[in-house]
Amino acid sequence: MRIKIILKSYYPKKFWDGESERWVDVPEGATCDEALKSQGIDHREIPRFGFVAIDSKRVLIDYVLHEGDEIKVYPRMNGG
Repeated sequence: MRIKIILKSYYPKKFWDGESERWVDVPEGATCDEALKSQGIDHREIPRFGFVAIDSKRVLIDYVLHEGDEIKVYPRMNGG
């Protein structure tokens, strides 16, 4: 199954040498967490991990992906 991963903020430089998006193949039934790990991103090892969104809707990291989904990965935001 083919999905798209988009990294936001400083994540492209941190993980993919500046590349901000990729189309990747994952097995049927894969979760966001599994898809990210397949691309070298483990959210448990990122101190300021924020959240993931599928097609612009925030979801849990264990959301089961579907063909053509677009995952956006955001760091935690500070505000004041």
